[in-house]
Amino acid sequence: MSGPHVLIERNGPLVDIELNRPENGNLIDAAMSEAIIEAVSTLDDDVKLVRILSSGPDFCKGRQSPMPPKDAKPSAETLRRVVTAPPLALYDALKAVRVPVVSVVRGEALGVGCALAGVCDIALASDDAVFQIHEMERDIPPTLVMSALIGRVPVKTVAHMVLSRVKLCASEALHAGLISQVVPANSLNAEADALAEMLLGCSAVTLRAVKQFLHLAPEMPASGASGFAAHLAATALSARF
Repeated sequence: MSGPHVLIERNGPLVDIELNRPENGNLIDAAMSEAIIEAVSTLDDDVKLVRILSSGPDFCKGRQSPMPPKDAKPSAETLRRVVTAPPLALYDALKAVRVPVVSVVRGEALGVGCALAGVCDIALASDDAVFQIHEMERDIPPTLVMSALIGRVPVKTVAHMVLSRVKLCASEALHAGLISQVVPANSLNAEADALAEMLLGCSAVTLRAVKQFLHLAPEMPASGASGFAAHLAATALSARF
């Protein structure tokens, strides 16, 4: 489901999801989240790769506030449904994609934008990219963003970003384990396309096996991870015969 603020493009085994609100820094709203969730939740077996892209100078400067007016006195259930549930559903949907998900980040990635970069399997960033978790400037605990990053980014990195509200440049984000690679801004698209071409040269079965291992193995004991690795490799190899 494409919408005016999210463009979904299918090119063979590649699905590109482009955030398309450049006039306000690609702030995520509920409709955008729903469009992304639907797109990644309905992928067929021929899809090998999903990319999260953006239009304009910034990747995503956060989330359009869904908070009810102060005089509305919303119940906890209303706040859960309107405020907390949508981003959690988005992060969970991206984590559950059966094939690799790559984010291509330029400019500012703030709050939800930072979470989107971190929740992807690979994050390419231009050398002018900036990452920040800034919710505590408004005295809001950014536990939703934290839930996207925990298990993917070192805990001390998450704690430092949340509590200090520091802005990390691309090289700092790479060193901190938030992103995968930094490339010059003028070659970001070319690098993203080269990576996509490399990944698309693999079979969907192989890519799904790698994604499944990355998703589940970190929570397994070592012996379980070894057995799971053997199972996935044998299953993928058997598909060739």
